[in-house]
Amino acid sequence: MANSNAQDWLGKAVSRKAVSHFIFVQHFYPRLSERHKHTHPWLHLSIVQRGLYARSLGKKISHYRAGTMALLATDESHIDSYAPGTKCLHMVIPSHLETRLILDFASRSRTPLTPVHPINVECSVALYREFKQPDSHSPFVIEAVLLDLMSRELGLAVERSRFRPPWIRTVLQYLDETYDQPWSLTDVAREMGVHPVYLCRAFSEHLGMTLGQYVRKLRVLRGWQLLSIGNDGRIAEIANESGFADESHFSREFRKAYGIPPRRYSQIVKH
Repeated sequence: MANSNAQDWLGKAVSRKAVSHFIFVQHFYPRLSERHKHTHPWLHLSIVQRGLYARSLGKKISHYRAGTMALLATDESHIDSYAPGTKCLHMVIPSHLETRLILDFASRSRTPLTPVHPINVECSVALYREFKQPDSHSPFVIEAVLLDLMSRELGLAVERSRFRPPWIRTVLQYLDETYDQPWSLTDVAREMGVHPVYLCRAFSEHLGMTLGQYVRKLRVLRGWQLLSIGNDGRIAEIANESGFADESHFSREFRKAYGIPPRRYSQIVKH
């Protein structure tokens, strides 16, 4: 990493969390914070939660406002500047994800992530939620979100047909049948006979939500189903059968999706 004066890096790390191989670090910059030219030995994603972040790459200066994301390649020399009061969630991404894209799509040119794209908005929210409340599915969800985002920045083409590729139906069936098992994005893609990048990208293009979002919705849907068909188990048991770590997490997500706590919904169904 290039040398820089410690006083140039004024941000304060307010939270740090490792989710499998992904490292999240939340920074707050109480005053103007600048760092001279430097590099990172890892793929780096920044989500601006509040304020303004500016990045200089060569002669180009990019400004990122609240809600936007910035992706930075490994060993890419740059200059950072954060306005007073800026808050960011930074991610350190495993090198194997970057290597996978470089090997397969080395000839592609990069374009900035589009902040107003609906999928990008959902992706930023999804990554933040995985940072705040990680569970056993988080590594799968995070990897799916990142491959979707990175493929958009690289401008990768996807299936252009008006109709869904046949494997879309297959992957929905596969996830439905294996919801209680640990998933690997690589294994799911192999089962479908497609590349993981295209799996994530085409899924969001054709279904209007990321693969990670669908996985989250699938678990809540499973809980709703069990409650709706008269499952007499305790809410904690149903939460576990639906893939949630605990009852409180299940209750929170169920209420968010259906507007009513699962316990109350169960009482209504019984009557």
